[in-house]
Amino acid sequence: MIPKQKQEYIKDALWVSYTALKDFLRCPRAYYLKNRYRDPKTGNRLQIASAPMTLGSLVHDAIKWYLQTNRTAGLDAVIAQYKNHWLKYRGKKGGFSSREEEADFGKRGLKMLDNFMANAKRLEPNAPVFDFLKYKLDEKIVLNGKLDFVGELPDKSLHVLDFKTGAKEEEDSTQLHTYAILAESNLQKPVSKISYWYLDRESTPKEAVLDGLEERLAWLKDKALQIKQAIEENDWVCIKGGPPVGELCSDCKNYQAIIDGKGEFQFSDAAFKKDVYFLDLTKLV
Repeated sequence: MIPKQKQEYIKDALWVSYTALKDFLRCPRAYYLKNRYRDPKTGNRLQIASAPMTLGSLVHDAIKWYLQTNRTAGLDAVIAQYKNHWLKYRGKKGGFSSREEEADFGKRGLKMLDNFMANAKRLEPNAPVFDFLKYKLDEKIVLNGKLDFVGELPDKSLHVLDFKTGAKEEEDSTQLHTYAILAESNLQKPVSKISYWYLDRESTPKEAVLDGLEERLAWLKDKALQIKQAIEENDWVCIKGGPPVGELCSDCKNYQAIIDGKGEFQFSDAAFKKDVYFLDLTKLV
């Protein structure tokens, strides 16, 4: 069992999520541009509006709302919730390059929610939905995550489940193990099952192999310390060799384009202190 920790304020803590860790492992400079860089005028981070990201976010929000109703809402109400939120991210705000693309993504989301609602009864009773769970990896490093679903199995152990809206299947279960550590520590019940539910093509969750969480925790701590070291040394080299010379990876190239003024500002997200831009990739050289 991952031990429960005392909740305490940590000044100037380094917050590490699974997404940030994935960014760092893929490309340290891309991690910096997405997570550490601040616009000198607004002080906010940068985000590129993305159609797949918008779709995933709005489907997840609708499912979360359904769970918060204690599963009493019907399909029509869930769909209405989804459509109402969609209106806030029309066009370039949601990363859509055309009305046709937006319509296609919108229909995909409706099919996913229909699939979810038709099969939601198969899920276990769920633990309360938490916005963020935390676990201190080091004196100044905090692991955090937003869990989609934590179910309670008949033996009182936990099932950690993540909803997937993309077409690509996950290559590993690092995300699930990260969430399992957070769930076990904060809820103080053992995690005995981890799964992904691919909502666009599966009627039930797909279980993944559950490894020892202590070993996974040690790995996460090691990677988080690498991020901390990179911050201390200000070492942010792209995996393809830049800057100052060499070609940049696609993530670095796109975020550098925003910094260079090639994106279209859409809105500021005050809650997450982000400035969201639309970037027309077809116009990048």
